[in-house]
Amino acid sequence: MRILQIDDNSKKDICKLKMYAKANRFDKFQLKLIMSGDLIPAGDNPDYVIHLHDGYRVVYSIEQQPIGWCRHISISVETKGKYPNEQAVENILKAFDITPLKDSVSVWVDRGTESINVLQTGRG
Repeated sequence: MRILQIDDNSKKDICKLKMYAKANRFDKFQLKLIMSGDLIPAGDNPDYVIHLHDGYRVVYSIEQQPIGWCRHISISVETKGKYPNEQAVENILKAFDITPLKDSVSVWVDRGTESINVLQTGRG
């Protein structure tokens, strides 16, 4: 089992990522460009990505979804065929000041990126 460690350096990285995402939100037009392949998605832009202890990768963006502005967080691990465990996901959500999975608008597994994705309303 992976050990998630969120130390002071990780907290600084999280804060920096949240500030970047807030200043560089994806509006509905940009999301359409991403869907059509004309704009790179957040996960392919290193400014929206941080790496945490023991192989956790986190992508965080703020997006204008049909229901309004949402925070989108995607969590994966570096081992092919593996996914982050639920407790690690909950701890990462907490570190990003995002409420627990049960309070999310949507939670899904992306088999292509082998990630757990969480969508919650609010600008972050």
